[in-house]
Amino acid sequence: MKTLKIVLINLFILNGLLTGSTSLETKDRVAIDFDMVEKGIQWLESINIGTGEEGIKKYFMSHVAPTRGCQAIIHHWARFREWNNETFYRFIMTALGRIPTDENIKNEDGSLTALGRRRMLWIQALNNTGQLRQDLAELKTIDFYKDSLQLAKQFLPVQAVLEAEFYFVLFGHSTAFSVGKENGFDFLQLPKSGDGKIDIQELTRTFAHEFHHTGFEYLTRQGLKDVKKEENILLVGILAAEGMPTYFINQPGKHLEEYKTSRNPSHLQVAADWEKHSARLNELYKEAEADLRLNLEGKKGQKELMSRWMSGMMGAAYVLGADMMAVIDKYLGREFALGIALDYRRFLTVYNQAAQNATAKGDKIFIFDQDLAKRISQ
Repeated sequence: MKTLKIVLINLFILNGLLTGSTSLETKDRVAIDFDMVEKGIQWLESINIGTGEEGIKKYFMSHVAPTRGCQAIIHHWARFREWNNETFYRFIMTALGRIPTDENIKNEDGSLTALGRRRMLWIQALNNTGQLRQDLAELKTIDFYKDSLQLAKQFLPVQAVLEAEFYFVLFGHSTAFSVGKENGFDFLQLPKSGDGKIDIQELTRTFAHEFHHTGFEYLTRQGLKDVKKEENILLVGILAAEGMPTYFINQPGKHLEEYKTSRNPSHLQVAADWEKHSARLNELYKEAEADLRLNLEGKKGQKELMSRWMSGMMGAAYVLGADMMAVIDKYLGREFALGIALDYRRFLTVYNQAAQNATAKGDKIFIFDQDLAKRISQ
């Protein structure tokens, strides 16, 4: 692979990995890797020329699965379910229709299920490998990383350090994900504008969201060293970690009409999820209070909480967390909102303080049980 220099941020692609430091902070480091996409396109091309089933699997396990991008996907989903190279292979082959399944492609309202979206994305990729190669070549000429880093750091305390590895992957589910320093972006869901060009603005926002997670996690490691049972404050951590970049960076409400008229199924689903959860925001606050208490008491764990609050393209945690950030930003100020990243245990107590300020001004705002907020903060 030819070495490509991304001049504006002094980063280089070497053997599929782009490494270096930005001019933002000498401690910040970012690495961008395209290896899984390149190997994945070659694998899809091998399917198109009629490779047998045994050869298809052998090629995937020998060339695609070992890539760092593919392993980042494994690390991502292994947090929530049993997940390895074999299950991921079946996940893809089911999407391509080569392994039978009883799962539905569409919901009762006609919208695509998770399998339906995955099948659309993978079959589209299989039938358009030439376009994938063209998109990859174009992507390598675009410098948006510096803007993404700057956008992420704009909404983090100054103590945050971003040491991130960012992998372009072929996935078919999450548009993007973050696992510590490992971040992934699904090349199958590369955003396009109306003229078919890569939508750089949306790509920048998505990368900034994931970079924000990396900075948030860096601060969390410093601020929560004394926590013995972090799993018991999982939900408040999710609300803070997703709410902050959703409110400050992605701003789905601001782009709602754009998403609702998009030809991208992912955009349509984000818009639908955002409207659905926003319409019952008051109920979400009450449900969160109940789940936060159950989580704190060890009666509700990761599997249940992830299913309840993170399901869909835009889970309820994003909407509720963003609203809580908006309340803090409006009634206490930006410094208090960003300070949550230093110790997210304080999220409820800081939010309550903002909600009380709102109430004093005549605005009716939900206030969490004060004892619950205090227990979580301690």
